[in-house]
Amino acid sequence: MGSNTFRLVVFRYRRGGSFQLVDEIRDAVRLSAGAGPKGLRPEAVARAERAARLYAAFCRATGIEEVDALATSAVRDAANQRAVLRALGAGGALPVRVLSAEEEAWYGYLGAVNSTTLGDGHVIDLGGGSAQVTEVRGRRLQRSISRPLGAVRMTEAFLPDEKASRGQTKALRRHVAEAVADAGWIRPAGGRAAGIGGTIRTLAAMDQRRAGYPLDELHGYRLRREAVEALVGDMAALPARERSRLPGLKPDRADITLAGAIVVSELLGAIGADEVEVCAQGLREGVFYERFLAPADPPLVPDVRRQSVMNLVAAFRCDVPHSEHVAALATGLYDELARVGLQGVDRRERELLWAAGMLHDAGVLDYNDHHKHGHYLVLNAGLPGFGHAELALVALLVRGHRKALPTVEGYEDVLGPEDAGRLDRLAACLRVAEQLERGRARGVREVRAQAVDGVARLLVRAEDDPSVALWSAGLEAPAFERAFGRGLELAEA
Repeated sequence: MGSNTFRLVVFRYRRGGSFQLVDEIRDAVRLSAGAGPKGLRPEAVARAERAARLYAAFCRATGIEEVDALATSAVRDAANQRAVLRALGAGGALPVRVLSAEEEAWYGYLGAVNSTTLGDGHVIDLGGGSAQVTEVRGRRLQRSISRPLGAVRMTEAFLPDEKASRGQTKALRRHVAEAVADAGWIRPAGGRAAGIGGTIRTLAAMDQRRAGYPLDELHGYRLRREAVEALVGDMAALPARERSRLPGLKPDRADITLAGAIVVSELLGAIGADEVEVCAQGLREGVFYERFLAPADPPLVPDVRRQSVMNLVAAFRCDVPHSEHVAALATGLYDELARVGLQGVDRRERELLWAAGMLHDAGVLDYNDHHKHGHYLVLNAGLPGFGHAELALVALLVRGHRKALPTVEGYEDVLGPEDAGRLDRLAACLRVAEQLERGRARGVREVRAQAVDGVARLLVRAEDDPSVALWSAGLEAPAFERAFGRGLELAEA
């Protein structure tokens, strides 16, 4: 129950196993709008009560077993908190817990570090009422601050007019700098930053639309501070009622995103970060991770990237024994080709091949086009912990594990110049592995490679007659030659 937006998220999970987000409701309640010395305004509390009763009814109707209802800075700071909590409790149906500033920072930190590979750096969480800045070292929370710098509060305090003046925006920038000045550990040291909250996601969506970005994925997007400042300029040039014309800016955020963008930019400047990695998970997910990972202390996913892949494997009901065998054959072949000098060894590259092997059949709705369905599903489901270039490569490998060879066409703005060759090499390994497992019997146990006379010879050890596997894998000779510049031969070991 945030200061600007109420969000209900529903997770299905198996403790210590996989989990999926299965439903979500969002309502721009504006609980903190017009708050003053007497507390939250009656009309804001009435809007919040309607939303709370709707959410309680949803939980009852869908049979949700465990409910956490959390209130943040608007309720925490309200002079009329007791009356507000009665309204939010939906007649006793919702056990509302008011988070302290420290708890709010803690749960935001858990959401960020369990869905990114952030090890050292900062987490910036900007909501409607407050902002949290958290220092992370070795994936552990070191210290944090919370300040009343939320997008709704700063809009009402500094940018209340339909058109923002330069003097008003300068005053807001000074206020942010002064608000964090007493925290001696916040200094422009640089490093990595992850950002959570609706304002940061909105700015990322606006920047993507502005640039014609080819991926429709916010999580993991690198939003540069200079891009935030460009968006500040775009929004400041328009009256609040016209800002929703800007691509990516929702009407219910059009009036508060300018102030939020200025706060984000100033906080990035305070820690010396040139960009912020957008994190679509946050406080709500942090609360979930505490439950999902119990009794671990702190509740940290051991390997975020592996967890992301296995969550999709479970969500798409992949044939796990088959997928694991294809992934093992593909990475084993990758290692063998490196051993005989046909390629180098790149740990991240090998991990992408493993991920694609596990997900290559994600789209099996019907056999003929399952590679196309899988590409779409992986690309749109996302892989928290993987960068956007990595996500694109995994999706393209799923697309290219059969039939036409994959290309980087359409993804040039995401992928680097070396990724076309990487895609060819990994696709060749995956396609050969898939064909060696054509019968889904997991009969091929090992592949050894030899490089002789311009040819790569693969020696296949199998439990039974490998003739079908050898014939099928031999069909991938064109893909192999394109990737490695050598012919392909297969023989029984």
